[in-house]
Amino acid sequence: MNKYILPDFGTIQKANAGNSAAMQKLLVHYNTYIMFFAKHNGVVNDVYAEEIKERLMKAILKFDIDR
Repeated sequence: MNKYILPDFGTIQKANAGNSAAMQKLLVHYNTYIMFFAKHNGVVNDVYAEEIKERLMKAILKFDIDR
């Protein structure tokens, strides 16, 4: 059994097509992971968090979903 809840494929497709609401939904979904990896010495670094979000958005838009 999968203990991780994944975002639905339709939301990913919409975000890949440039839908800002879908992109925001994915950012909210992955916010816990983003905050975890943005920590430096146990404190969330906002600059790191914004860079991770930016890289995630670029990766979603660049991904070839039809392959």
